[in-house]
Amino acid sequence: MKYFFVVVAALGSLVFCSPGVAPADEGSSPPTVSGGGKEKIVVARVNGIEITMATVATMMNTLVTKQGHGTALPESMEEIRKDALNQLIFQELAYQKAKSDGMAVGRKESVDALVGMRQKPGGEEKFREFLEKGQITEEDLRNRIERSLTLKRVFTREVSNKVSVSEEEIREEYEKEKERYVRPEKIAVTDVVFFLEAGETDSRKKAEEIMKRMHDDKEKNPWNLVSDGSFVVRDIEVNRSQEKELYEEAKKLKVGELSGVFAVAGNLHVIRLKEYSPHQQFTFEEVKSRIERKMRVGALKKRLAEWEAELKKDAKIEIME
Repeated sequence: MKYFFVVVAALGSLVFCSPGVAPADEGSSPPTVSGGGKEKIVVARVNGIEITMATVATMMNTLVTKQGHGTALPESMEEIRKDALNQLIFQELAYQKAKSDGMAVGRKESVDALVGMRQKPGGEEKFREFLEKGQITEEDLRNRIERSLTLKRVFTREVSNKVSVSEEEIREEYEKEKERYVRPEKIAVTDVVFFLEAGETDSRKKAEEIMKRMHDDKEKNPWNLVSDGSFVVRDIEVNRSQEKELYEEAKKLKVGELSGVFAVAGNLHVIRLKEYSPHQQFTFEEVKSRIERKMRVGALKKRLAEWEAELKKDAKIEIME
């Protein structure tokens, strides 16, 4: 379900992320954000409560912004529009359910949240800038806060609190995907690469002279060498499959130890082992919480779809052309 991230927001900090919907008649739902007359164009009704083009546009902006952070965008603006409208319908049904069950947040809580906004860095000046940018009044914002906190409350009851993952399920997932929970072997070296013909006696002699300078250095650090143009120094992490010769030489060393002069693909090298950590299989206890988080996301998504179907079952939803 593409709009699952909105539910995650609802279970955490949904406030201000969901636009309001306009009521079919004067009443409790918050006003819409103005948008060049679009707030007057009705695109859907949910049990008589109108959703306007302006609120759909606002939700589309939210979707595009969130999906821009590492998630592939939908294929077309029409797909984004449909997704935005579906989310607004779902939110409205959830809000109506919360109100009918007496879960609506009281005015005091929304006013307290508003006071908290004013106390953030920037104070009253930033608060007023926020209102002007959104083209909303302070009361509009309070209504949005009330709605968002109410949605958070009902999502927690109907989704978050109804999802659990047992240790048995987590362990079963661990055994099934055990090969994924490993730390691969790591070998990092400082590599001195010589611009000398590997097969020539003078080349090896020159390389051994420079190697001796490394051994004489108190730190045995190749980076302390003063280059004479015959070599370069680099730090690399050795890939076993791509740098077989370097890997085999590095495996002979202890951390901080220098190798002898050896040839790889026609070039002479001397390496110093910087870091080594062996391949490690993580235990169940080490990855238990990570697996649980992943499985809980899947369970939340499933429960969310179930609840959406429950809410829509007896609802009257009208989509305007």
